[in-house]
Amino acid sequence: MNKTEAILTQTVEQLERMSEALAALRRELLPGQPKKFAILAEGPLEDMRRLQTELEQLTAEIAAASPAAA
Repeated sequence: MNKTEAILTQTVEQLERMSEALAALRRELLPGQPKKFAILAEGPLEDMRRLQTELEQLTAEIAAASPAAA
């Protein structure tokens, strides 16, 4: 596994953890406290967007480095 693939794996794992954190917030706060959920969900959602962008960049790097499939 090269460095880019290792970073990709780590980024996917981080995205999974952020998704789990968001699900835990949902279980704890909804439907009783929707405003609190919305406020507390902002952090994980922002991180998830950042990680998604990073995943897109990493997959593009991997695709560009791979020999073209005919």
